[in-house]
Amino acid sequence: MTGNLLKPEKKARPRLRLDAASRALLRRFVVDWVWPRRWELGWTLFLTACLAAVTGGYPAVIKKSFDMLMGNQQGALPFVLTAIVGITIARATLLFAQAIATNRFILRLTSDMQKLAFRHLISADFARLSRETPGRLMSRLTNDIGFVQGAMMAALNSIFRDTFSVIALVIAMLYLDWAMTLVVLSVYPLAALPVAAISQRLRRVAKQTQSGLGDMTSLLAEKLAGARLIKSFQLENYAADRLDNSFEQIYGLKMKSVRTRARMDPILEVLGGIAIAGVVGFAYLRISTGISTVGDFMGFITALLMAAQPIRALGNLAGRLQEGLAAAESFYGLIDEMPTIGDKPDAKRLSVSKGQISFRGVGFAYDAASEERAVHDVTLDVPGGSTVALVGRSGAGKSTIINLVPRLFDVTEGQILIDGQDVRDVTLSSLRDQIAIVSQDITLFDDTIEANIALGRLGASSEDIIEAAKAAAAHDFIMGLPQGYQTMIGDRGSRLSGGQRQRVALARAILKDAPILLLDEATSALDNESEQLVQEALAKFTRTRTTLVIAHRLSTIQNADMICVMDGGRIVELGKHFELIDRNGPYARLNRSAHGPQTMIVN
Repeated sequence: MTGNLLKPEKKARPRLRLDAASRALLRRFVVDWVWPRRWELGWTLFLTACLAAVTGGYPAVIKKSFDMLMGNQQGALPFVLTAIVGITIARATLLFAQAIATNRFILRLTSDMQKLAFRHLISADFARLSRETPGRLMSRLTNDIGFVQGAMMAALNSIFRDTFSVIALVIAMLYLDWAMTLVVLSVYPLAALPVAAISQRLRRVAKQTQSGLGDMTSLLAEKLAGARLIKSFQLENYAADRLDNSFEQIYGLKMKSVRTRARMDPILEVLGGIAIAGVVGFAYLRISTGISTVGDFMGFITALLMAAQPIRALGNLAGRLQEGLAAAESFYGLIDEMPTIGDKPDAKRLSVSKGQISFRGVGFAYDAASEERAVHDVTLDVPGGSTVALVGRSGAGKSTIINLVPRLFDVTEGQILIDGQDVRDVTLSSLRDQIAIVSQDITLFDDTIEANIALGRLGASSEDIIEAAKAAAAHDFIMGLPQGYQTMIGDRGSRLSGGQRQRVALARAILKDAPILLLDEATSALDNESEQLVQEALAKFTRTRTTLVIAHRLSTIQNADMICVMDGGRIVELGKHFELIDRNGPYARLNRSAHGPQTMIVN
């Protein structure tokens, strides 16, 4: 029997936990973001209190005005007009100052949130950044924080400004007629239950909307980035239809939110009408019996009408706060994610002498829970100062090997050593300081050519940048541009050809002057003449550096000190170009299928 009585209590617990979680989330937000700016908040609240005090004095001025006018005190007219204009000017001035202070506080706070979120995100593991599309991540930094900003604006304006105003006006109403005030105060609490229910529904809708906005932003970024393909294949209607569906989904969610929120205003409107009707009827009885005056009534009605807007705002506040809490939950979900790749407590700086790279039984799976491996039992020694070419069909594991060296991913099995030091035992900063990477997926920023090359070594002199460009066979084409090294190259280098972009990226790697160089199809977009120039430059640059290179062009592979043939994530063949050709094994078959019989003989 006792057990049956306890069952309903167990069913009710999830709601209590949710409420507790919301309170904990709100407390954390206040401690993290509001408390450090308490002085700015204090100034905002001071202005808010002054505004409320002036607002509360307005009904008293109206009462005094009507009492004077009803008493035929003609000489009081200048005083009445001056008082009304004066209090209006004071209220307008305080409204302006309070709005500026409130927006400065909130915009600075949310801007700091975006800065922290981006720093955390850009410092996250490469695997984590690859897990979500750039569009979804952009949405979390913009749309979600936009919801937080809206909730904070509602909170400051409602919890403080509107609450202070309502308190001041209620005090004025009590001063004017305490009995009528009790009539009003008995009506508005009736709205509490429906408003609370609507607010919970708004939070659920807000979560769905934020997720939908992330999908829409991701899809929009994807389609704009693929404009060349869309135009070439005449896919404009296809792309527009995909976006139309996403926009319609967001429209539906926003309308759901609008309909839910719209229910609050009618509730508050009806209750307001009931309150005013009660006040008018009650005031008629009190005036007719001489208990109150017309001035009392007009001042009271003024206070009640002035309180209607802030009371309505307070009624809508719960919904806005629930939307903000849903967004804050998403924000903390992002910044609470801890990187899985980081420095051990006793990590030391990497010391590179020869630059030897050793792979010892290396295995890797993109999904740790899966038995499927991208790389299996790779054991390979790359002597310091040598060039090793990784070749194989697409999906053989070549790029995975390249990504494991600078710990963009961590090995699942085995270890990678640089001069005998496990890359997981050294600091990430010292490891990546010693490695330069150039891939076929060139990353350039919408800045000058000089600035993009200088990313290889921040603070490098113009002379060093020019020397690096010359070494990458980029100087001549750069000088042929209208502004030379100061030429803006557009988003992702869109104003440069593919070969020009690759040479700028090579110049950046050369400027870094790292002892270990990783090249992932770094010359794939070069024409024959440019490739010859770059190959000559790379031959000089890699002479004293350890180089791992992924390439399909024979000219890149044949001069390597060693060729490592991969298939299915495993090393299936090792040797020099002519040795492997003579064996007539996997490398020879790859060579024939990729280049044809005529490429087998190299003079």
